[in-house]
Amino acid sequence: VRVRGAAGDRLGDILTSAMAALDEKEEVTTTGIEALDRLGCGFRMGEFTILAGRPSHGKTALALHLARAAAHKVPVYIASLEMTKDALALRCLAADAKVAFGALRESALSQTEYTAVARSLETLGALPITIDDHASVNLADLRRAMVAQPGLLIVDYVQLLPPPPGTASQNRVQQVGALSRGLKAIAHDLKCSVLALSQLNRQVEYRSGEPQSSDLKESGDLEQDADRILLITRPYLFDDSELPDRCIIKV
Repeated sequence: VRVRGAAGDRLGDILTSAMAALDEKEEVTTTGIEALDRLGCGFRMGEFTILAGRPSHGKTALALHLARAAAHKVPVYIASLEMTKDALALRCLAADAKVAFGALRESALSQTEYTAVARSLETLGALPITIDDHASVNLADLRRAMVAQPGLLIVDYVQLLPPPPGTASQNRVQQVGALSRGLKAIAHDLKCSVLALSQLNRQVEYRSGEPQSSDLKESGDLEQDADRILLITRPYLFDDSELPDRCIIKV
């Protein structure tokens, strides 16, 4: 329930608050990737960021890395509509400990790797990261979560969110557009940062994996609403001469 009072705030009050926030520099979190930080890709409160890529290109892995980096400064809430919380947590643990996910899942680790995992368990356990893997989570649930604990909201992924109320008769493009506006509103209204993962259209594969923001699946509103779009691709999937562990992030 939201009760509206006087409409808006005086410009002088807004500028005072904005300048104080700039002085404190507490509204920007690191991405954990120096090159992205230099480009100003840290998470700012009130901003809506899209992270997009084709399936199996590393969207979730990158999102988990961003979550671990941001959690050193703000609470992180991950809404996982594709993977279970157990699978997501193990992937996060494997990445932090720098061990193979398959080896961790099969308990086929060396003594050195076990030591690294134990160290990461302690480190990750202290971070304010919450994972919600309920498939029915909707925009209202996400808003309530951010009201309770504003910080960084990660949605994996936006096309799996249920359509907002009143859009059942609309086509898929309109429904995804409504989801995009809803996520943008959460970031704006609650002064939190929203990172929404998104699929890309198949046309990317016809261009040797070179993604463009216009390739965002099912809605041009995602491109329009986002304050920033990160596009991830794995060149080795299209070029045998590329290294398997190399990815490109296009800002």
